[in-house]
Amino acid sequence: MHLRFEPPTLYFMHVPKTGGVALGHWLRRAYGRGYFDLDLPQIMKLTSRSIRDFRCYHAWHHGRSLLEWLQRPHLLVITMLRDPVERAVSLFGYRQHVHAMRPEWFKAEHRDRISSLAGIDLQKCLDDGLLSQVFSNGQSRVLGIRKDYTTFFDQVMQTTPEMRTHALLRPYNVPLLVDKDDLPLLAMNARAWLDEMAVVGLTARYAESLLLIGDLLGIPVPALPPQANVNPQRTDPAMRYQDQLAPEVVERLEDLNRYDLKLYAHAQELFEQQWARYQAKPRRTYSIAAHMRYHMHPATEIAKQIVKQMPLLVQLYANIRKQV
Repeated sequence: MHLRFEPPTLYFMHVPKTGGVALGHWLRRAYGRGYFDLDLPQIMKLTSRSIRDFRCYHAWHHGRSLLEWLQRPHLLVITMLRDPVERAVSLFGYRQHVHAMRPEWFKAEHRDRISSLAGIDLQKCLDDGLLSQVFSNGQSRVLGIRKDYTTFFDQVMQTTPEMRTHALLRPYNVPLLVDKDDLPLLAMNARAWLDEMAVVGLTARYAESLLLIGDLLGIPVPALPPQANVNPQRTDPAMRYQDQLAPEVVERLEDLNRYDLKLYAHAQELFEQQWARYQAKPRRTYSIAAHMRYHMHPATEIAKQIVKQMPLLVQLYANIRKQV
């Protein structure tokens, strides 16, 4: 058995509406204070620690350029992808909910533009073109886009506090390095990045994806898959949204996601290769601190003190093994 104190450094590329919120909760528990929500407002708020001191970065819908901005080339990268039609339907429900319940998250001009989103169905939304780019090949866009985060942060720091607050509302206007509508290029970039990742999980194979990630990191996998941010109308995890839609709506969503459908097919191939390798090899990784955090409540002082003393316990364990 390979023994190590902490799980390896990680960049979790969170693609929207793929089960990433629940996965992030699991990673937060495993990494403790080494976990960081890598979102633009959180980056700008960070004062007490260096951004490069963390061990696990949960990149909230930001792509490869933010990883490169970190200047930590040896981070392991994982992600989750989802059937494009299922993801589009889920995203529609989420956008309706979040724009109604959390309007303060968004710039006023954006709220005005999509104010008619409330109270309409998916077909009407497609007819009106309210979320055309959001529905169109969203996974290829998130994974394939390139942005200039250095310039963005420099510009934000030079503004007044009021303007800074506005700049950190959604959508973030980070300068682009590629054409956001060049879908062939975005899809090519996305596919190339998937090929480099340590784990490409699938929402439809969530439990198996957690096993792959847990094996990679040496952290315990929960007995039941974690859940968060779940659509309340989805009472059965096996339920497919597209089975409840009119065929013409499914066809329109498929047409809007031609590049994502190809990207998802490639992700499925990568997943099957990863799963076959996982099944063929023995389980061998074990990260002590992550197991301690998982099995003991992180709020207790006892757990905190034990985790602090783990390096001494690891050394003691090593000495005992030498004597046996």
